Amino acid sequence: FGLTRRRLAGEFSPPLPQRRPRPMTLAEKIIARHVVRPDGGTGVAAVAPGDAVFVRTDWRFSYDYTTPLAVAMLRRHLGEPAQLRDPATIVCFRDHLTFIEQTMSEERRRAGLLDAALALGAEQQAFCERHGIRLHGALPDRVGSEGICHSIMSETYVAPGQLVVGTDSHTPHSGALGAFAFGVGSTEIANAWVTGDVRLTVPPTWVVRLRGRLRGGVAAKDLMLHLLALPEIRSGRAIGCVIEYRGEAIAAMDSDERATLTNMVAEIGGYTGIVAPDDETRRFIRERRGVDVGIDDWLQSDADAEIAFSIDVDCGAIEPMLAQPGDPGNGIAVSALPEPVRIDIAYGGSCTAGKREDWLRYHEVLAWGLAHGLRIAPGVALYLQFGSRAVRDWCEAQGMLQAMRDAGAQLVEPGCGACINAGPGASKSADQVTVSAINRNFPGRSGPGSVWLASPATVAASALAGRIVSFEQLQASVAQRQA
Repeated sequence: FGLTRRRLAGEFSPPLPQRRPRPMTLAEKIIARHVVRPDGGTGVAAVAPGDAVFVRTDWRFSYDYTTPLAVAMLRRHLGEPAQLRDPATIVCFRDHLTFIEQTMSEERRRAGLLDAALALGAEQQAFCERHGIRLHGALPDRVGSEGICHSIMSETYVAPGQLVVGTDSHTPHSGALGAFAFGVGSTEIANAWVTGDVRLTVPPTWVVRLRGRLRGGVAAKDLMLHLLALPEIRSGRAIGCVIEYRGEAIAAMDSDERATLTNMVAEIGGYTGIVAPDDETRRFIRERRGVDVGIDDWLQSDADAEIAFSIDVDCGAIEPMLAQPGDPGNGIAVSALPEPVRIDIAYGGSCTAGKREDWLRYHEVLAWGLAHGLRIAPGVALYLQFGSRAVRDWCEAQGMLQAMRDAGAQLVEPGCGACINAGPGASKSADQVTVSAINRNFPGRSGPGSVWLASPATVAASALAGRIVSFEQLQASVAQRQA
């Protein structure tokens, strides 16, 4: 904040990297175009890993936990209500506290935590009203929110080549659209509200080459759990790096599936994830927003750009995967389970698995189950939660929701929910076992029980079976019984 005061007073100008033009990765090109110059403009000839720069943001967003913290610091250090730079490019969300009144225990209510949580939401709303900031808030007619911040940012705002910061580790979600998107803390976002920029050190780039194509029934989530289990990733070498996905498999994926891979760069420990934009990116934006965007020629890595490390993955060899409880890196193929794993809860949703493509997979499995006389297994609760209101409306328009209700699924309105132990689908006791499509399964993340991570199809198939199975395994077992 002291530095921000000096910058606002004209007493300090950020230094610029003195580099001649050089081959650059896509991430470096985006950074270079957003570097803040002393004259107030943006853009330099080149950057390289290790360069410390200030970069102008295209979007800054925060949510109901973090916005009030940032407001409090801004008020203390810069005298909020301060003059915010370009409020039209600041977005706030009510998504983490959506179900807090339904889920908070009586003990915590008595301790005053519910009142404190509700006060956070009220503080964010007042801040947005003071400054004319767009707030994606609670639904007016039912418990739920307009959507999870990452879902709405990709569906509504972010464009290829933009630079985006948000107060959440899964901000790289929008990297699926060819943007440089990364998470920052409340202190950083408070300063960024005033300056319009953030400081970063240019990170090195890892390339993950996805050879071949994923076979039928294998999704981006399975691929991600495979990657997280690789020794190159488990070693921590990718921490703080850009993860750029390339190859035939990524080219064949839609943007929702790509977003699963960039979103979960957070679990790798990477700085961000990115995919070079293409015709699929244009299709996604046109479909979701009704607008056409151009893909400029520069929006790709140069062939001879410096790469810190690369991994080649044979996607055709990947099968449905799990992460065993405790860590997303505890990968194991579903077929390699040594013994059946009984479940109490199956959960599909979150920013990682509440997208349109994810809901198509839930529906595919459950509709198949109904056609073969199956419903949710006795003793199992299946919760399916939308990533945004737009996703819910689309699913309803497609006629998908009745089959899910008929199968016994409990449909949950948009919000972060069980992913952060704050909504339907979180476990209530340590002996409960959950199979979940969320992004991380650290102890306590989604309640006191144990959590297995899986793809949307595996979550739905397991709910029908009452134990962890892939959709392929479920189909085979039903065919064998009916033979």
